[in-house]
Amino acid sequence: MVQAVQAAGSLISGVASYETGKYNRDLSNTMATEAERDGAVTEGRVRDAARQAIGQQVAAQGANGFQQGTGSALDALTQSQINATLDALTVRRQAAAKARGLRIQGAQAYSAGANALTQGMFGAAAHGVDWANSNKGNSGGGASGNAYGVSGSDGIV
Repeated sequence: MVQAVQAAGSLISGVASYETGKYNRDLSNTMATEAERDGAVTEGRVRDAARQAIGQQVAAQGANGFQQGTGSALDALTQSQINATLDALTVRRQAAAKARGLRIQGAQAYSAGANALTQGMFGAAAHGVDWANSNKGNSGGGASGNAYGVSGSDGIV
């Protein structure tokens, strides 16, 4: 009886760990998607702020007598656009890296749950074998009293 309870406990523990792993994987995937969305929003804000800053830069250049679209004024605007693009791409890369890390965590949680399920099944099987071995002589079978109800080495009575 004890072995049966232990076998059931091993199996239930394995199933619970497996379900927890699936839940954590799904949660990590959801968090990864949210990280990507947050990154896209932040990237958009960086680009908007850059456009505003460049607009202010153009206005300031014009107010200070720079010839618009030529020489150092153009170089300064080009550099500002390059910097803004790099900032936006950095935000995108960081969001993608965070999402990738979350997905990896989810995959690891799922693997741990699947491994725990396998361990629980083997544990249940081991307890079943222990139970069968401990009850070998108690079957009330044949003349020899072994678990299979046969006597002799060849099974012929």
